Amino acid sequence: MDMQTFNIQLLEKQYQVEPQDNGTFRILEGEEKIGVVYPEVGKFGTNWRTMDELEEGFVGQIGELISEHQM
Repeated sequence: MDMQTFNIQLLEKQYQVEPQDNGTFRILEGEEKIGVVYPEVGKFGTNWRTMDELEEGFVGQIGELISEHQM
């Protein structure tokens, strides 16, 4: 798996994504870490989760962009 940091764009903003060895992804806006997201495989596909104070819809959208980048 490619563990390179990459950028995604969501709603006019650039975010930096840092894949971690444990399967999570650190999300940064500029120099500021805004949270960590991770995929959770469920009955109906992959759901993206976080332990941080991030809005569920935002986490889902970020997760979709990460998935697309990894294809």
